[in-house]
Amino acid sequence: MAEKADLDARIARLEAALTATADALEQSMADRAPDLSEDLKAAQDDLQTARQRIETLEQSDRDREKTLDTALERARTAEAKLADVPANAPADGADTGALQAQIADLKAARAQDLAEMKTLLAELEPMLETANA
Repeated sequence: MAEKADLDARIARLEAALTATADALEQSMADRAPDLSEDLKAAQDDLQTARQRIETLEQSDRDREKTLDTALERARTAEAKLADVPANAPADGADTGALQAQIADLKAARAQDLAEMKTLLAELEPMLETANA
């Protein structure tokens, strides 16, 4: 019986020590780990906002890509149509005659300039020979 009383006393001391240790551990954890639930909620809200912004930007990117693809297809179609038109095909409208007249005037002016340059070179050639001698 004395042994039983001794064992009961030991068990009671161990239970008291365990309870004190558990209380101290709880208090220590409460001191070390402040309540961050508000910060966590704010971070989760920020994360959700960022995810929505990413989705919006990705959708915008997809829309722009579709627009670009459409524009590129129109450009390819226009280039193909342009390639089908002969280089010397007459253009529609009254501008063709005016443009052809301007081209003829420019060609005549160029021919006149070339003739004047040849004349000047012929006049300067004897002077250059004298300067080199």
